[in-house]
Amino acid sequence: MSPSASVLPARQAYPLFWWSLAALLTVWDYAWLWLSILVPSLDLAEVISCGWSGYAEPTPDWKLELSDRLWVVGAFLDPAVPVALLLCLWLVASRGAGRPRVHAWAAFAATGLVALQYALRQVQEALNPLPEGARCTVDPATLDVTPWDVLFTFTPAILVLVGAWTGIRLATSRPGRAVPWRIVAVLAGVTVLGAGAVLAAVRLAPEPEPARVLATDGTPRYVLARIGDRLAVLDLVEGGDPDVVGAPDREFYQYTAVARDTVPGTYLAAVTTPGDGAMGDRSSRIYRIVLDGDGQATIGEQVGGDFEGMIKDLAASPEGRIAYSRVVGDPADSIKIATTAVGLVDRRLEWSASGGEGIGPFGEGSLGLHWRGADTLVFRGWPPPAHAARLLALDVSRPGSDLHAAATLFVMNVFEEGTGLSLTGETRMAVSQGGFGRGVDQRIVIVEPPAKKPTGSAFDLPCGAIDAFTVDPSGRHLLVSVNKQVCAYGAPDETSTMYELFRVDLRPAPGTATPATGGYPIDPPSLGLPQQRVWRGATQVTGLAW
Repeated sequence: MSPSASVLPARQAYPLFWWSLAALLTVWDYAWLWLSILVPSLDLAEVISCGWSGYAEPTPDWKLELSDRLWVVGAFLDPAVPVALLLCLWLVASRGAGRPRVHAWAAFAATGLVALQYALRQVQEALNPLPEGARCTVDPATLDVTPWDVLFTFTPAILVLVGAWTGIRLATSRPGRAVPWRIVAVLAGVTVLGAGAVLAAVRLAPEPEPARVLATDGTPRYVLARIGDRLAVLDLVEGGDPDVVGAPDREFYQYTAVARDTVPGTYLAAVTTPGDGAMGDRSSRIYRIVLDGDGQATIGEQVGGDFEGMIKDLAASPEGRIAYSRVVGDPADSIKIATTAVGLVDRRLEWSASGGEGIGPFGEGSLGLHWRGADTLVFRGWPPPAHAARLLALDVSRPGSDLHAAATLFVMNVFEEGTGLSLTGETRMAVSQGGFGRGVDQRIVIVEPPAKKPTGSAFDLPCGAIDAFTVDPSGRHLLVSVNKQVCAYGAPDETSTMYELFRVDLRPAPGTATPATGGYPIDPPSLGLPQQRVWRGATQVTGLAW
C-alpha cells in the first residue's frame, strides 16, 4: 500500500467535519419544526397569526392553482433537503477519498437543493403577499426577509462549499500537506479589521449640521404623527411621504398615542400588543422618541413599566410629570370597554370609571388628555346622568380614585363629539366640534371657561372630519389634521391626497374685528384667523405631537 492511500482516509476528517455540520443543521431545523407541531406544549416555535379586513380583488384561478402545486412541491422538498444532505455526507465519507469529482457533484446537488428550496419559498410569498393593513401577533415589518434570514437559510450551503473545497484540495494535493488554516485565519483577520475600520469611521465621523428645524413663521418644521397604528415624521416645509418610525418591540408595535415631552426634540409614544384584535388581551408600554435636526427619529428608553389594556392618551407637564389614559376591554366581550382610567406614571396612581369615555361609538377614542396647571388634568368625560360629553378638570393632588369626581369646564352640545386643548400660558381652550350632531360640517372653537358658549370659531371645515389637532410649544398656532375622504367623490385630484394638515395662527390678522360673544343662536362666528395648508398626502393622520 502506498503512503498516499494510508493518509487519505485520515485526511477525510476535514471535509467530513463541514459536511456533518451542514447535515446536522438541516436535520435539526426540520426535527425542531415537527417537534413544535407534535408537542405544542413545549412552545418551541413562535406561532404568528395575521388577520385583516376590507375588500380585496379576487385571486385569479391560475394563481390559486399555481400556489397549490407549489405547496405540494414544497411539502416534498422540505424533508428532501435534510435527507439529501445525509446521503451526500455518506457519499463523501465512503467514496470521496482521492476523488475530487465526488466532492464537486455532492456539493452541486446539496447547494442546488438549498437554493431551490429558498427560491420556492420566495415565489410562494410573492404569490400570496400579506395584505396592506394586516394586523399580526407580531410587527408585520419583522416578517420581511432580512439579510440575516438569507444568511441563515444558506448556511448549510456555505458549509457544504467549504467542505467540498477542503475535500477537493486534499484530493489533489500531495500526501501530508496540511489544510491551509493560515489562509482562513488571514481572511478572518482581514474581515475583522475591515469591520472595525468601518465602525470606527462611522463613530468618529463628524455629525452633520442640523437642518433648519423651524418654519418661516417660527413653528416647528417636523411633527411626529400617528398614521394608523404606525408612527411617522412629517415635514411641514418640504412635504412628501411620511418617514415611518420603527417599532420598539416586535410584539409591542401598534402605536396608540403620541405627545410632546418637556425637553425640546423629545416625545412620548405609547405602543400596544395586538391582543385579540379588539380591546382584549392588550398590554401597553411608553417609550421616549428623540427627533434630531434632520427629522430623524430614534426610539429611546422605556418609561415606566407595562400597563394592562391600551393607552389612548399621553401628556407631559412642564414639570416633567407624565399622565396617561388607558382602556381595558370587557372579558366577556372584548369589543366593549370595561374600564377607562387616567393615571400618573411616576406615582402609579389612577382614577377610573366604568365604560368608555372617549370619542367613538364605544367610547374607545382619545380623551384629549392634557395638563392645565401643575396639578390639573383636563379630559373629555361623560359622567352619569349627563346627556352630553363635557370637558372635566381633575385635581390630581386630591385623594380619591373616581374619574368623574372632577370639575366641569365646558359642556358640549348633545350628539357632538370633540376634545379640548388648553392653550399654553392662557385660560382659553381650543375645542373640536364634530360627530353625529354636526355631520360633515366640523370646526374648532375657542372657549374661555367658565363661559358656556365659545368665543368664536378658529377653524371651519365645511366638509370633512377633524381627525386630530394640537398646539405648538408657544401656544400661538394650531396644527389640524383633516380627513376629506367623505368629500372626495372619486375626483382624480382628490382620491390620492384626501388628508391634509393646516396650520392656524391664533393671533387675529390685522384689521379683523372681534365678534361679539353670546349673540349667536347656534354656531359661533368665525374669528378670521390666518391658516395655511402645510402638508397633503394619502395617509390619514390620527395623532399629532408638534
